[in-house]
This record gives sequence, structure tokens and C-alpha cells, in this order.
Amino acid sequence: MSYFRIFQFPTLLLAGASAFSMSTLFSAMKPVLLTRFVEQAGYSESFAGLVVAMPFVGIALSSLVLNKLLGLLSLRLLVIVFGGLLTVAEFASAYVFDVKALVLMLQFFAGISVGTLTGGVSRIIATQSLADEMFGFVDMTAVFLMSFMIAGVGAAIGAFGLEGGYLFAAVVSLGYTLLMLAHRPNDTQHGGRVKFRAPLSISVRPVAVILMGMLFVTCSGLGFAFLFTIGINLGMSYSSAGSFIGTLVLVSSLACQLGGWSSGKFGPYRPLAAAYIVCAIGWYIAIHADSQLVFMMALVPAIFSLQFNFPILLALSGSLDQEGQWAAIATPLLMSGFAWAAIAAGAIVTAWGIPSLATATGVGLMLCLVLLIPSKEPKT
Repeated sequence: MSYFRIFQFPTLLLAGASAFSMSTLFSAMKPVLLTRFVEQAGYSESFAGLVVAMPFVGIALSSLVLNKLLGLLSLRLLVIVFGGLLTVAEFASAYVFDVKALVLMLQFFAGISVGTLTGGVSRIIATQSLADEMFGFVDMTAVFLMSFMIAGVGAAIGAFGLEGGYLFAAVVSLGYTLLMLAHRPNDTQHGGRVKFRAPLSISVRPVAVILMGMLFVTCSGLGFAFLFTIGINLGMSYSSAGSFIGTLVLVSSLACQLGGWSSGKFGPYRPLAAAYIVCAIGWYIAIHADSQLVFMMALVPAIFSLQFNFPILLALSGSLDQEGQWAAIATPLLMSGFAWAAIAAGAIVTAWGIPSLATATGVGLMLCLVLLIPSKEPKT
């Protein structure tokens, strides 16, 4: 079976899964940090939201310098430098979380580090013949591990407060960095500094693909910020809501691999279009649910669609050029959608209430369907 050919590159899969797990670490920490910053540090909700969003801002902005860095440093050196920077930033945050300017700066550089590492590894994966399946595998692994990181950071913060949470993040970051170093590239494409044969060509298609990806991640994540609020309004407890959502996120990791397989089998466009529609319907029903059962059932297609589409969007970005330049740029930009989702959801709910999230999600995913048209490869 062709799928299993991806395991010819075990250390590359390990490096990819480790880099992507660094990003899901931020997602795992976000909800509990937001609450704890208000309780322990006395920050306002808006500033606490800014702190937890700052890593994703750094991830987005890393795309501006990534191709330049790939021309200066080998992947291995990138891992050493930026994996070390990430670990130090998280460690230092444990002791200066009450100094606003410092914690914002440290979390920004933590995001820059993760964006650089995920972009660098994505460039390599994008040049492989089984890029769709490989992106599906590394994304599935990162989402699977996210469930355990949620439990770990929750326990660390519960026992030692914000200091414990950031120390947990530092240890996990160091572990992922060491795992990435297990990948030892042995040729100029995979290990040395990248000398791109052609300058990056900007045209309508790559802009449409990246814009579509960012819009999808943002819009499909609008409801995430208020999942607990919706569940509690339906009579669920924090414990029952957290248990269900955590289990659903864990199981939904399988959708990542299904998305990668579907893209490799049928191409990216039909699976993307179907998942956009399913995602919009799922979120509409979940946000307007009048019972716990309907809410929980609707969340299945809503959340599975996000995990299903993410590796497809990464692989589609990798198909934009032969050297993976667009994949390196697109990966951190797509990941930044998780930050914009939290920010946009707060603004939408403040202005129009929770039900308006369903409308915003539907409109955004309709735009994603429209953007599929310029995203298609022109026929020759």
C-alpha cells in the first residue's frame, strides 16, 4: 500500500511531528493560561488574551523572514538556534510573567521560533512525493499529543501556578527540540543551506491558497473560544464539557490522516469543498443547539472538518512551487489563524452575541468556497 511508504522517512516524520507539536503546545496552554493570568497576575481579560495570542502573532510574522533564514542556516542549525530560543523563552516566562512587557516579548519570540521550525520542516515535507500523507501524519500526531499536553499544563498550573505552566512548556519544548535533532539530513536539499533556484514568484494562485487557508482556520475556530460557555448554558458542568471536548479533540486527530489520504487520492479541491460545507453546517447547529445531545453531535463534524482540512491545505501550499518556498511561508500563516479566531470571536460576541458566531463562520466558509476557484492550478 503506497501510504506506508511515508515510513521510509522516519526521522523526517519525527521532526515534522515535533515541530507541529510545538505549535499545538500553544493551543493547549491558551485556555488555562487566559484564566490563570486574570486570577494570579491580576491582568484584565483583554491583556491576558493578548499574552496567549502573542505566540501566534510571532508564528505569523516568522513567514516574513523564513526564506532568508533558510538561505543562511541549515535545518539542523535552525533547530539548535530556534529550539533553544523557544526553550529559553518559555523558561524565562515562568519567572517574569508578572512583567507585562517582558512576557509579551518572550512569547512573541517563542512564536517566531515555532514558526521558523514548522516552516523549515514543512518545506522539506512539501518536496516529497507523498507530501499529502506525510502532512496528514505529522498533523495527526501533533493533535493527538495536544490532548496530553492539555492535561499536563493543567496539572502544572494547578500545582504551581503560572510558573509551573511555563516550566512545563520549557521542558516539553526542549524534548521536542531534541527529537527534531534526530533527523540528520545528508544532502544539500535536506541539510545544507537552501539555495533556491528561482526567486519566489508572487501571483494570484498562491495568494488565494494562503488567504483561503488562513480564512478557513480562523472561521472554523470562531466557535472554539466559547465552547465552554455554550456547553454551560445548556446545563453542562466544566468537568463534563472539558471531558467531552478533550476526548473529541483526541479522536479527531484521526481526521488529519484521513484528510491527507483523501487529498492524495482525489486531489485537494473536492475534499476541501466538502469539508467547508460540513464544517459550516456543524458549527451552525452546535452554536444554535437547544440540548446537550445536539450540541455534542454537531461538534463532531465541526471539529473533524478542521483537522481533516489542515494537512490538505499544507500540501496544497507545497504544490505551489518545486522547492517548497510557499509551503515554508504558508505553514506559519495558516497556524496564525488560531490566534485570529480567538481575537475575532471575542469582538463578534461582544458586538452581536454568541449566535452571531454561526453567521460569521458560515460567511467565512462561503468565501473559502469562492477562493477555491483562483486556487486551482491553471490548465496547460
